[in-house]
Amino acid sequence: MAVERRFVQQGLNRARMSEYFSKQLERAGYAGMQINRTPMGTQITIFAEKPGMVIGKGGKSVRKLTTDLNKFYDLDNPQIDVQGVGVPELNAQLMASRIASALERGWYFRKAAHSTLRRIMGAGALGCRIVLSGKLTGPRSRIEKIVEGYIVHAGKPAEEIVHTGFATAVMKLGTIGCNIKIVLPDAVLPDVFNLVKVEPPEPVVAPEPVAEPTGEIPESVVAVGSVATTEPSIEPPETGVEVPSGAPSGIETPVEEVSRASGGAAATGAPATGISAGAGVATEVTPAPVETKGLRPEEPAEIKPTQAPQKKAETRNVGGIWEHRHDDLDWHVMAIVHKPEETGEPAEEVRVVGGVTEHKHGRFTYWHPKSRVHKEA
Repeated sequence: MAVERRFVQQGLNRARMSEYFSKQLERAGYAGMQINRTPMGTQITIFAEKPGMVIGKGGKSVRKLTTDLNKFYDLDNPQIDVQGVGVPELNAQLMASRIASALERGWYFRKAAHSTLRRIMGAGALGCRIVLSGKLTGPRSRIEKIVEGYIVHAGKPAEEIVHTGFATAVMKLGTIGCNIKIVLPDAVLPDVFNLVKVEPPEPVVAPEPVAEPTGEIPESVVAVGSVATTEPSIEPPETGVEVPSGAPSGIETPVEEVSRASGGAAATGAPATGISAGAGVATEVTPAPVETKGLRPEEPAEIKPTQAPQKKAETRNVGGIWEHRHDDLDWHVMAIVHKPEETGEPAEEVRVVGGVTEHKHGRFTYWHPKSRVHKEA
């Protein structure tokens, strides 16, 4: 069999199976079927309003359906699965069967169609379309359409989001066809869109241009290390400065200051020489001798080591915790117990007297047994 003929045969078998199930399971509320072909066989899922009636007592009805499918439709190992319908009003096939049943019981076609439409829209459907065709009121056939809500008629959305059901009602005047299309509540409509609010981007501020250095340095600026300064540099005076010939006699020269500083050596009897500037001529001056007999030589003054002043402890509160720092210690919590070397307390001393080990430490300046438990512990 060619591939095309095989596909046509599969579609024909599907239509015949649906018609067969609708006749056999009319009382159970047949709501459609789904066929899945697997390597293990053909799995058929039947949707019904009353799954118990499809299964039958002890699975009798299911076994009969399986035997008929294997006999008349040539299916490879058919397996039937039955599932219930969640909301019957949103199943197009079930609603079409109910309209056909109402027409066969004598309901007026408009009453049956409008009551079914209200039940479908009340269940939350986005749209519904009911078409009744046949001899509705007279010898001539006609079509009656009732539409409410949103319905897609063409394109791919019509195949995906629209559920279709069809049933026939056999009347005295003839057969009436009932076609129903329902758009379920969770369907995504193709012409519905949402606007997304986009915030404008922040303006970009261009950086200010930086003036490029020209490389020229003013003469008044003298670079000292890496810092430029305008202060003049001062050189230390050279030793052995000669006195100019035209210097006045009332002004002391650096040489005279040196000779006057060395005059203290005369108290000890050491000869000292100096240089005095006269009227432009440098002459040596010898100081007069000083009598030092009978005098006690001066003793050098005792130099006492200067004690560094103790810094006062500083305190602060950081996050509700009091801290302080003192001596050479950095900031620390005031509740910390300082070690002897930190607080300046004497270290522990230990001795053995009569076989008893004694010690003294910290604020306990007296000898006491080492085994004694201190209160502060």
